[in-house]
Amino acid sequence: MLRFISSLVFAPLFVGLLISNAWGQSLSSVLSRLDQNYYYPQKQGLKSLSVRVQWEQLDVASGSGKFLRNPDFNFIWRAGTRLGRFELAEGNDHLSGDRVRELTQQISPFSEPIIPLTLQQKFSNFSGKVNTTGKNKLVVGLTQVSSDQDYKLLVDTKEWVVRKLRFNQSRSPQSVEGEFSYLKLEGKPVISETRTRFEVDDREYLEVTRYTYKKSKGIWWVHRIDQTLKQDDHVLQTYVIKLSDFNPVLSSR
Repeated sequence: MLRFISSLVFAPLFVGLLISNAWGQSLSSVLSRLDQNYYYPQKQGLKSLSVRVQWEQLDVASGSGKFLRNPDFNFIWRAGTRLGRFELAEGNDHLSGDRVRELTQQISPFSEPIIPLTLQQKFSNFSGKVNTTGKNKLVVGLTQVSSDQDYKLLVDTKEWVVRKLRFNQSRSPQSVEGEFSYLKLEGKPVISETRTRFEVDDREYLEVTRYTYKKSKGIWWVHRIDQTLKQDDHVLQTYVIKLSDFNPVLSSR
């Protein structure tokens, strides 16, 4: 259940690694094993979900350290769709169409942490290979020529989680590196923190995202997301996303 710059980000230092063939494991089998290990809320019999989303952002311009409350959204997800969507909550009819589009664009990257794509979904149109770098470590290389995207995942086969990743593309940022920390819910790992590094116009940036979870109606959900973007030690932006009023529809078991 993973997120890159704003949706699946992890990153290894692969330079100098000696790589050999990995136990004959296929890309499909490795991604499947990872997906079986992670905790996914949609795999708990979820048919649909609606959630109230409250979010704030740091008032960087004033330097006051205060947070500005943005209009609330509702997050909607249904089985059979890849990602959920955000809809502006009622009571915001005064906002212009341009403002609604701006806010929706800002909050949309936070869709995947709520109901994440599985790795098999994320990389369904990618080709790749699996290699080993040592005991309990695999490197999974994934490419998609049509979108000019290239990933390298460092997999911990003792815990069966992705520890780090490097993401490359021709447009800026050309290279993104990040890493994951985990906690376990009902014995299965979920991401507790991502640390993402990238460079734009020769300036280095660090994005740190932390996740907290809450159990409601028998399922563990992301309950709060705290994300801060820095350039060197200067804070460029901080978002606080709070989710409430979880309304899942579950299939009969």
